[in-house]
Amino acid sequence: MQAIKNLLKKLNNNPIPLCFVGAFLEVILIEILHRHSFVKAFQFIVESPSVFLINVLLLMSMLMCCLIARRRLFWAYLVALIWLILGVANYIVLANRVSPLSWADVNVLTSVFSIMNRYMTVFQIILVIVALVLCIGISVYLYRRVPRVRRRDHWFRDFVVFGVLVGGTVGICLWTGYTHTIFENTGNITLTFQKSGFVYAFSNSIVDTGIKIPLNYTERGMKNLKASLKEYDSTKLDETQASPNIILVQLESFFDVNNMKNYTYSEDPMPNFHKLMQEYSCGLLTVPTIGAGTVNTEFEVLTGMTHRAFGLCEYPYKTILSEQTCESIAYNLQERGYHTAVVHNNKGSFYGRNDVFANLGFDVFDSMEYMYDLEYNLVEWVKDDVLVDEIVTRMNMTDMKDFVFAITVQGHGKYPSEKIDETQTITLEGEPNEAIKNGFEYYINQCKEVDDFIGHLIEAVDAIDEESMIIFYGDHLPTLEIEDSDLQFQNTYQTNYVIWDNFGLDKKNADIKAYQLTSEIMAKLGFANGIMTKYHQVYKYAVNYEKYMEVLQYDMLYGEKYIYDGVDKYVASDLQMGLYEITLDMVRQSGDGFIVGGDNFTEFSQVYVNGKKQDTEFINKKALRVADLELETGDRVLVKQVTSSGGTLSHTEEFIYLMD
Repeated sequence: MQAIKNLLKKLNNNPIPLCFVGAFLEVILIEILHRHSFVKAFQFIVESPSVFLINVLLLMSMLMCCLIARRRLFWAYLVALIWLILGVANYIVLANRVSPLSWADVNVLTSVFSIMNRYMTVFQIILVIVALVLCIGISVYLYRRVPRVRRRDHWFRDFVVFGVLVGGTVGICLWTGYTHTIFENTGNITLTFQKSGFVYAFSNSIVDTGIKIPLNYTERGMKNLKASLKEYDSTKLDETQASPNIILVQLESFFDVNNMKNYTYSEDPMPNFHKLMQEYSCGLLTVPTIGAGTVNTEFEVLTGMTHRAFGLCEYPYKTILSEQTCESIAYNLQERGYHTAVVHNNKGSFYGRNDVFANLGFDVFDSMEYMYDLEYNLVEWVKDDVLVDEIVTRMNMTDMKDFVFAITVQGHGKYPSEKIDETQTITLEGEPNEAIKNGFEYYINQCKEVDDFIGHLIEAVDAIDEESMIIFYGDHLPTLEIEDSDLQFQNTYQTNYVIWDNFGLDKKNADIKAYQLTSEIMAKLGFANGIMTKYHQVYKYAVNYEKYMEVLQYDMLYGEKYIYDGVDKYVASDLQMGLYEITLDMVRQSGDGFIVGGDNFTEFSQVYVNGKKQDTEFINKKALRVADLELETGDRVLVKQVTSSGGTLSHTEEFIYLMD
């Protein structure tokens, strides 16, 4: 014990060497974890020594801030511990997806907890909990044991020395141009983290959010742009084409697997999709993410905006769109008399969609909590075929034309490294690694079921006997260690799209970007509602097309809204959760418990009495039961529709119980 005290005292008296050595060793460890390789980590250090040094100095600066505290050794340990936890978390994340851990993931932490069991075994989760408890125990011990220092213990001198060291080093690196790539946002999150180092890139993801004010942003420029788009309204529109139902289907982790160079399959995993590609408009779709980050592709498609304009690793759904409305295809089609809805066979609160879709103008959001007869695959994602009835039901409920945005989930990872489904019918040849082969075989068999869903949906929509179009597209490639060199089209940021219709649109193939998809759909119909739609249709081939698109995005979301004459054009919708609202009509005592009567209940319906959740048994869509509880006159009863993580999506009116 005395030896530990002496060591702590010695370390406490030599803060600068301690901070530098600690930061140096920890950055090496973090890079080993980040790259899943000792060799690749040391290759990074040797090939980019100045980038590595800046990562060390950045971490060291955080440790040096602890010098002003009286228990500075404890606070330095705590900072180092936090970075170690981030490094380990990043290691786990990269074992399950392509993109690394960023601050945006911390913002969606509550959503991640609810699906953790799909990526980690129970034993692994227990190990993580034990490790966290151990870290807390060590922290408590150090807080009590570390020696204190006088507040004037040379901290000012230390900061001056350190400031000169850091400033000089970074200045030389930048002046020589040796680290010019470190501050470049490549648009490729994975590549940015690889080039920049984890400490720098993660730190940058904390502060780099939103859209920075462009140098060429002016009121005059926005008004000139608005005038040019207004002129397009009056001269270029063709209003003679159809106004069909529009179904936009975002397919989870879906792409044409025939684009894999060296793989062959015992049968075609997606015959329906390939037939559609031969007969209807299709092409490659460039998306902003790989293996994860579905909502960033979703954001680009629905808004026509580029994700690249935002901060590194940012999820606009968790930042700006959680706070304010944004122009979208939903608002644009509402101007043309369309009813708008979202159907999604996953948790409604994931990525805050239950809030965001109101800010994107949707009328209805039908998530898994409002669906019946859910069937799960072997990695516990809901199968997609349930969406067919949900989409058709939504379309039959209204007399208006419908825009339905469907988000699938069946193809989601984690893909098993061992064969877990003995009923699989499609096999893979060309992959020597058994674990990767097992994962890809599981994936292509899921693709076959998703392809069946595509066929079923087309049949069901066509049977309605209304003019309709369905746009299918993949949100990103799956997390199966696919590299550019494995693909015929040589780009892991490209998926596929196809546009089916039953009213004779011309076939026109084109490779486009995700933020151009909905403007292309609108153009096919002669529609130009929405500023972003017009912008893409008019300026798609202009020299500074993307540059000025980012200026326009800034004005719409963060600027003075000159393009809307300085006012907030859009009002958040009164978003209804579920195709039908749940209702509570009756409560009656039954034996040792009570029955709740109403309509549209599901397995996710939960009874609350006087604000307290009760164990609820789902009987059918019109009845729920609570056992072992006698109600008293005046008790307040309501039913909430809850997510798997306990969040509330909607609820009934309160029912005041009166005894017979």
